[in-house]
Amino acid sequence: MRKQNKSMGNSQRRFSTIRRPLRLCIGLAFGVLLGPAGHADPAPPGGIAGTLIRRFHMAPIPQEGAWFGVTYTSNDRIDGAGLPARYGGQSRRVSSAIVALETPRDFSALHRLQSDEVWHFYSGTPLTMLLLYPDGHGETVTLGANVGAGQLPQVTVPRGVWQGSMPRSDAPGTYAFFGTQVSPGFESADFEIGYRDELRRTYPAFAALIGRLTRAEFAHRQGGMPAGSGDALQGAVIATADVAAVSVSAGVELKELVGRVARDAQSANVSVAEFTLAPGHGTAASFNRQAEEVFLVTAGSGHVRLGERVLPVMPDSSVFIPARVIHAIEADAQGPLSFVAISAPAFTPEDYVLVR
Repeated sequence: MRKQNKSMGNSQRRFSTIRRPLRLCIGLAFGVLLGPAGHADPAPPGGIAGTLIRRFHMAPIPQEGAWFGVTYTSNDRIDGAGLPARYGGQSRRVSSAIVALETPRDFSALHRLQSDEVWHFYSGTPLTMLLLYPDGHGETVTLGANVGAGQLPQVTVPRGVWQGSMPRSDAPGTYAFFGTQVSPGFESADFEIGYRDELRRTYPAFAALIGRLTRAEFAHRQGGMPAGSGDALQGAVIATADVAAVSVSAGVELKELVGRVARDAQSANVSVAEFTLAPGHGTAASFNRQAEEVFLVTAGSGHVRLGERVLPVMPDSSVFIPARVIHAIEADAQGPLSFVAISAPAFTPEDYVLVR
């Protein structure tokens, strides 16, 4: 799996301490990782909403747009080997929680997460929530306190479901105060913003509400690259030695160089990762539903499985892997094996199928 997370101090969209100085540092990091360049934070609203924002030291969520303040981050971590493959073999905090606030201007734009998210209503105006499911259907629910009117005080949004929300009233002073919790704990690599045109094509019955719950800067995906790629839109020179290695499994490490969540060069069209296999270790057998891959062996020797064949590889070997071909690569016992994996389109957990 080829997702690279940043450390807790510089990558979390939501979960950090709520002290002002650290929140500002994290906000700057999010501006690079997630938010459109050059956008200043909006001014907090007045009235009760502004009081709540100050009380909980809230900041705007990059791209998504609502206000948030972290209230809990577990000190315990789950090892990546014990988590589903969609987390890329990386460890996570056990759980995280925030308080949040929306206004008609500061709504929650359509996005999706890698984990289930539980919403709890506290006060203010009820929220209209739009949920768009992977199978193509969608629904709206109301998060609120009036259970007799069909409102729900608690809503669970399953992982992979597009979600967006806004207060049911546009009247001046309107706000909705609520909280959410995620387990495993949230990290920025788990977040994906939705694009208006793509969502409307997939869910045409909800076109009007999709328009209301997406912002102008995310009306269209530019150049096939995820928003927030910053200078990568102009190209980038990446120093591989400066990219942190991620342990995918025992004896398997990778560095994400280009891809959807890469630090320096984000792209939805192609991903590039450098793998290092310890002696006698290898990747799990898997296939991609749509993406094609090329492995370029740079050091060491071993063998690669392509369907029913097992073939030797060595420095300067190039391995082409069509979509849906089961494959795995393993280092010889004599020494480590290094290779560069190139995938087009860029790697995504939804396209990856582990073969057991």
